[in-house]
Amino acid sequence: MNPVRDVALIGLGAIGILYAGKISARDPAGLRIVADASRIARYKADPPSLNGQRLDLHYATPEDFGPPADLVLVAVKSAGLAGAIPSIAPLLAAHTQILPLLNGISAQDVLAAAFGWPRVLYGFVYCESSMRTGNAVIQGGGARIVFGEATNTPPSPRVQAVADCFQRLGIEHHVPDDMRFAQWRKFILNVGINQAQALLRAPCRELQQNPDSMRLARTFMDEAAAVAAALGIAGAGRIPEWAEGVIRAAAPGNKTSMLQDVEAGRPPEVDLFAETVCRLGRQCGIPTPANEMALRLLKPA
Repeated sequence: MNPVRDVALIGLGAIGILYAGKISARDPAGLRIVADASRIARYKADPPSLNGQRLDLHYATPEDFGPPADLVLVAVKSAGLAGAIPSIAPLLAAHTQILPLLNGISAQDVLAAAFGWPRVLYGFVYCESSMRTGNAVIQGGGARIVFGEATNTPPSPRVQAVADCFQRLGIEHHVPDDMRFAQWRKFILNVGINQAQALLRAPCRELQQNPDSMRLARTFMDEAAAVAAALGIAGAGRIPEWAEGVIRAAAPGNKTSMLQDVEAGRPPEVDLFAETVCRLGRQCGIPTPANEMALRLLKPA
């Protein structure tokens, strides 16, 4: 596997802006932001910023992208993933790797169905809540990309090449032995903290201080863990206890992306969380009444 030098990024939400800032700080010439012409015009009129610092980024449309990328980072919202696939195709060469940075457990499957598993890795981001207002993002640090193949014992050459790129760019990252367990652990945490905050319209302090609120989050997570166990995720039953500890240790004012979406009038990603748990629960014969309630209350009409 050749060294990874040229990076394309699709999606300038909170996560996209975070990593656009990190990469451009080290290697501005090695990063191209991919978007259509109208969106690029909006970015140029109102440039993204990270922690108060304006980002001067190199934009390219898929049609005029130029030489193919070595690595494509996909940071769109889950609802926009299918729509982003036609924009990814012109960026690829035979060696290009595609790494999703989305929440949830299925982005890699969608991408692999379009481009094949030899091009696609599993991936997600652990970070403190990022506060986004328009194109301005405030993020206090601690972000880490977790990625790899389903099993990484040891990491494959393509995974190592991406890890070397992140090392060069100063991007904190981790390649777990069992990527599916790592992905489900993040997913179960998100099922609890995102949905409880969105329903309660309140940040972490509400879950930390009100036992009933924490119980709601825990019920969402317990259902998701039961589904994971039925799907063969070893150790899934221990995840809700770990996730509750994460919630209790978080900054009291932290707001999840789903809460920020609800407050801003944007559609929340309930399809990514409750709808996925309910669908898989039906397949496995696992009841998921709490997540069904969340789906009814949070899904846009």
